[in-house]
Amino acid sequence: MKRLFVLFCFGVIAHFAHSQRTATVCGEVDYIMPETQTIAEAKRTAINQARLKAIADEFGTIVSQTSTTAMHNTDGKSSTSFNSYSENEVRGLWISDTKEPEVSIKYRNEMTIIHAEVCGKAREQKQSSVEIQVKTLNKGIESTLFKNNDRFSVSFKSAASGYVAVFLREDDTETVYVMMPYDDSDGNAREVKSNKEYIFLCTKDPEYPYEEETILTTSKTVENNTLIVVFSQKKFHISLNNKGEFVPEVENAKFQKWLHGLRVYDTTAQVEEIVLTIKK
Repeated sequence: MKRLFVLFCFGVIAHFAHSQRTATVCGEVDYIMPETQTIAEAKRTAINQARLKAIADEFGTIVSQTSTTAMHNTDGKSSTSFNSYSENEVRGLWISDTKEPEVSIKYRNEMTIIHAEVCGKAREQKQSSVEIQVKTLNKGIESTLFKNNDRFSVSFKSAASGYVAVFLREDDTETVYVMMPYDDSDGNAREVKSNKEYIFLCTKDPEYPYEEETILTTSKTVENNTLIVVFSQKKFHISLNNKGEFVPEVENAKFQKWLHGLRVYDTTAQVEEIVLTIKK
């Protein structure tokens, strides 16, 4: 995905918070892919469920019983269990991966099963996360499917006031683009008010500094990108590089290091990811 906007490098976090207990955790799930999902979406869901399961195994859940669809095979006999977690149910927060998630696909009884294994650092979280609503819009209509040159924007709403930044990762190249804050903001995350809907990345946004709408492009038959929305109740900053220059993109490893630092030192930081599919 190519874009023309000026983007920011990533720097240290300006705000710190007292850390709660952290641990290295691992988890794995067999996720049954529904017909309504693409392979890319199912892989992301399986990875997320494996992370949540690892957190739940280490720190527990808010509810006494939770139940994701998983396949098991014992002595040649297969069985299905339902054991699903959401971020509002587990008593912890995924900080970062300590190794790349491992994902494989298998087929059984006309079902597509995504197996995901993850390991990473997680932090115990005793307070509830703030509810945030993120929607990706295609020409103003909610969608995760786009064609080349379709207009793209993001709807955002939070139950609490805070600060938000929006990124887009080109999954095949592992390149991350800063979509917001815009290039006239000096890298400061966008302040938002509670229970107010915002439309970012389009001319409907009064702070959007460009005359042209944001578009998604691809030269491939199909391309998958991941939208990453970072929200915190505390101010955070995406800094300039050491030379005071803006750069158009950053590698995912550097982005993840920045995000890891934010989540370690800011216990209110939350991350929402949505897989986007762009077709030529």
